Amino acid sequence: MNNTSIFIQTVIGGVGIGSLYALIALGYSMVYRSMGLVNFAHGSIYMVGTYFGIMWYAGLVMGLHVPYPIAFVIGVLLNGAFGVLLERILRPLAKLDLMFMLLGTIGLGYVLDNLFVIIFGAEGFAVRSPLPSMPLVILGVRIQPQMLLVIGVSAILMVALQLFLARTKTGKAMRASAMDRDIASAMGVRVNRMNALTLAIGSGLAAAAGILAAPIVYVNPAMGAAVGLKGFAAAILGGLGSIPGAIAGGLIFGVLEAISAGYISSAYTRGIAFIVVVVVLMVKPSGIVGEITVEKV
Repeated sequence: MNNTSIFIQTVIGGVGIGSLYALIALGYSMVYRSMGLVNFAHGSIYMVGTYFGIMWYAGLVMGLHVPYPIAFVIGVLLNGAFGVLLERILRPLAKLDLMFMLLGTIGLGYVLDNLFVIIFGAEGFAVRSPLPSMPLVILGVRIQPQMLLVIGVSAILMVALQLFLARTKTGKAMRASAMDRDIASAMGVRVNRMNALTLAIGSGLAAAAGILAAPIVYVNPAMGAAVGLKGFAAAILGGLGSIPGAIAGGLIFGVLEAISAGYISSAYTRGIAFIVVVVVLMVKPSGIVGEITVEKV
């Protein structure tokens, strides 16, 4: 392979990983813009959603081996329902000071992580890919089929979310309640219901990211910590509260990671990517796209 092919292959891998970060970042941004809440339990929600889908595919439920697409849908729906439940738990935290908010969500994350250690054990397991393991060679560039699946499904979900928020009555109600909950409530919008739907969508997207990543990473109860942190960094990079910013931040963060791992050293991957994030925020604190400010009442 020549240098150009290696670079293209690296960028495609970065876009794939960045797509996963973008799905996680969307959850952070959507919850922040609707509730004014920084949900540091979101990495654990990603882990829970991964188990909700993969345990069917891996035969952990009554020995069943459900086809991957069906397991994907089951996991997204179950985690979405879990998000509705979490909204009831997180609702009081949204009214507290930032310090108590952070402690509450971090504590919730620890509870979820340890609960899944008790249920499934700390060892974790590998997941077979639903696609052939042989890489595809396109114009001299070697691409794993699972990575193409990650990019394709993530792109569909991101476009669908944008269309839902922009074109549907419910999506517009969600945007209205996020912009000004008092005026939206006066117009007949059920703000708490919209917040629950927001958490359901964010949790569903986190589950989608985890199920897509499962054949690439090692599934275990601790898998959400690093991904949750990177998803939050991506949301900050794009502009916390911005939907397009979360997508842009995730993709940029993933590509930066891939290039630094491929051309410098994998040992410095995390550090270099975070350094770039810090530099960008020093120049433009609101993020690449800009920040939507949420006033808490």
